[in-house]
Amino acid sequence: MWACLAIPLLLVGCEKLFAKQHSVTISWSASKSPVVGYYVYRRSTSNGPSQKLTPQPIAGTRYVDPTVEGGQTYTYFVTAVNSKGLQSTPSSTVVATIPYP
Repeated sequence: MWACLAIPLLLVGCEKLFAKQHSVTISWSASKSPVVGYYVYRRSTSNGPSQKLTPQPIAGTRYVDPTVEGGQTYTYFVTAVNSKGLQSTPSSTVVATIPYP
C-alpha cells in the first residue's frame, strides 16, 4: 500500500507502508563429490525437529529463506544429494537470530 502526502500540483512526500519482511541467506561450498543438488533444513529451536525447506534438491550453493519471523532464532544445515537420491551427513550448522520486528 502506498501512502502519499500531496498538495495540488506538488508531490511533497511518498513512502511505501508495509510490515518489515525479514529473510535469511545461507551459502556453502560445493561438494567435491558429484551431486545432483542440496537439501536445506531449518530448526526453530535448539532440539526441535528439522524442517526440509527445499522439497527437491537445489542445484546452487545459496538459499534464501523468506519465511522467517522477527524475534526468532533459527538453525540451518544442508545435505548433498547424489544421483541415487542418497543424502550426505548434515553439514555443520549456522544460527541466525532475526531482529524484531
